[in-house]
Amino acid sequence: MTQSIQNLSRRAALTGLAGTAAFVAAPAFAAKKDKAPPSVTIGSAADGLANADALLARYGKFALPEGGRIAPPFFSVELVEQAGKVVEDRSYRSGAVADSTFVVEGVNSQAVQAAVDRLYTDFLAGLTASGYVLVPDAEVEASAGWQKLKPSFQPSPWQTKTSGKGKSTFYGPTGKGIYVSSQDTRFSGVSVALGFGDTMGRAFAEQAIPAQISGALMGVELAVGFVDISSEGGGKYSNLFGSGSVSIDGKAVMTIIPSRTKLWFMPNPVPSQGRQELYLDRVVVPATTPITAFKDVTSRGEKLGDVAGTMIGMLAGGGKSYSTKTFQVTLDPEAFPATLETTLAGVTGAMQKRLAELPSAPAGNKRS
Repeated sequence: MTQSIQNLSRRAALTGLAGTAAFVAAPAFAAKKDKAPPSVTIGSAADGLANADALLARYGKFALPEGGRIAPPFFSVELVEQAGKVVEDRSYRSGAVADSTFVVEGVNSQAVQAAVDRLYTDFLAGLTASGYVLVPDAEVEASAGWQKLKPSFQPSPWQTKTSGKGKSTFYGPTGKGIYVSSQDTRFSGVSVALGFGDTMGRAFAEQAIPAQISGALMGVELAVGFVDISSEGGGKYSNLFGSGSVSIDGKAVMTIIPSRTKLWFMPNPVPSQGRQELYLDRVVVPATTPITAFKDVTSRGEKLGDVAGTMIGMLAGGGKSYSTKTFQVTLDPEAFPATLETTLAGVTGAMQKRLAELPSAPAGNKRS
């Protein structure tokens, strides 16, 4: 099934007028849909190399010298298996709340783990082929900084909450585990509950390791999503200018997520600017889609809750309407691991190409 064929969409929309609720289109003057960067289709490692310059943007002005030492990188693949959004319109005449959750089914965890292991092995081989020297694991793990980071490592696979309504499963190389860097923003609001409260301590340890191993510290973070969510209505000033109408739209599509996908490194010595980054600046979609179905699986309890909430709003005179929806994205458990591996091989290949070509000259100051 080609990516263009799989263009399924589901919408949760309602209007709050005198406490009534109905699924309707959003008004023309509702807030504009969220904008996304341009997309690039990656069907092979060669596609990634061909598009390397367009795929990745740079933060920082430093590079790694050819023949330089690098600690075997932190390496993780995130599958966003639950995403969602809540949009509220607080119009003085009436109000509306749309709450949509998108869940993913059909992930073959063992096959994904095997794919991630191969991606990691190939990435290490690519670094060596580019002329870098990998610092032996034993030497890295003996450093004081690494010992301070070690308690925060998670086993692979690791299922966890992320910011907002998100839930993800993270995969790292077998036996290596998963490390969440001090500058990772995916856990905003939940980091303390997950045991990542000592952000400053991890930051100091990360900065200390390059000097301790006489080499660079590196991390590769790859994130995969399965639904494109946009919304209309609501917003900060909806109490003044709101229409009483909101909607959430979801399209089932596998993507490599720009805001969550990057290669970062800290050279030795660590510059005052801190870590350097090559971050994904395009939405990457696979040449073929592993998505087989996208359907509404809203429970009877959720529907009854919406009715009860609307009735309470009417009795209280607030006139607020509610729409709670749950949608399921189903993957082909056999096709997905292969699609994942092929697509990410293109992205990691592009990262290695750009890394080896980086000049030590200013090239941007945006941090993703």
